[in-house]
Amino acid sequence: MKPTHATSQKDISGKRYRLVVRSAEEAVRVIREKLGDQAKVLSVRQVGGEGLKRFISSPKLEVIAEMQPSESSSHNELEELPDNIDNNIAITQPNSLPGTNEDISNNYSQPNSLTGKEENAGIETADDFNNETLSLLSKTGFDHGLIKEIQSWSNWEKIKDKPLADALKEITIGLSDRYGSTEKSPTSHRIALVGSPGVGKTTTLCKFLAHEVFMNKSSPSVLKVENGVPNPDDALRIFCEVVGVTLYREKARIPDSKEDSPLYLDLPGLSLKSPEDWSHASATLDELDVSTRVLVINGAYDREILFKNIQAAKHLGATHLAITHFDEIANSTKLWPLLLRCDLTPLCICNGQNVTGDFTTSVLNQMISRTFPEELYAKGFSSYQRL
Repeated sequence: MKPTHATSQKDISGKRYRLVVRSAEEAVRVIREKLGDQAKVLSVRQVGGEGLKRFISSPKLEVIAEMQPSESSSHNELEELPDNIDNNIAITQPNSLPGTNEDISNNYSQPNSLTGKEENAGIETADDFNNETLSLLSKTGFDHGLIKEIQSWSNWEKIKDKPLADALKEITIGLSDRYGSTEKSPTSHRIALVGSPGVGKTTTLCKFLAHEVFMNKSSPSVLKVENGVPNPDDALRIFCEVVGVTLYREKARIPDSKEDSPLYLDLPGLSLKSPEDWSHASATLDELDVSTRVLVINGAYDREILFKNIQAAKHLGATHLAITHFDEIANSTKLWPLLLRCDLTPLCICNGQNVTGDFTTSVLNQMISRTFPEELYAKGFSSYQRL
């Protein structure tokens, strides 16, 4: 929507515009090119697709910006703004949009802890907090271990002295590069989902099946494995009937698996206190020639519990990682050290406990979008524009 004709610079200021963009860097570029250096960011929030699009689309950022008085701006320049510029970027003028001019950093004083203990004390010196980037990362809940790792990067001395938005960009690139450099294992046509009780393993399996049926247009089947432990199939059986997936309970009856007809295996929950259960499950998977073994973890669990799950999974020969309850994680940055060092290929991220909830294989995009809070992006824009 184009703004109405104006007769003075005063009329131009105060206009608010909405941008939907793919990244913080894209928003900075568009704001500067189309609204000028004096534009002020009022709010930033994450938005996503609806329905089945949410399975395959990455979240975007909605930015609300306000025009400020500037000698270099003119209403003619504003009138030339189209409704859509570039790809997937929309600029509109809403009737009423909330905004705040408060210093975003003042809103963050929570300790960076998964157990309620203060961990920020581990930062070496008070001088560190004189650095805007490091101080803000700590206040917004960045995992202490991740902060220390970033400080160990060879280019940290250059990053820390950059304007905040530039520093955030460099950190984003650094995390992305390190994630990309980790070794990735391919998946086979036989895939087992394993994990401790209560992590959302069966729900994750249902999301895999929905993805296979609706996105990959394949015909998967499921084998319910008991291994001497009761493994009820009521919920899974009903879901399979709805989506047209065949559920087997006997190993001898399973069909051959191939690319367009993969076989998924659902095992009972394995106790973290019993390594023997995990080893027994491994022997069963060896017998069934299952090479892809996906460890399912509840991302909202304490970091120590997550690493215990990974240690237990070594007894089973786990190859991949699926993260559930991602929307419930208060501090997603705790997952970065796990993803970069656990030697398991990240396979998917799941939101919600419902089988129709979000499921995405774009793990890196999800992690980046949740690593930097929306308010931190907003402050980054403001710092970049020297507001």
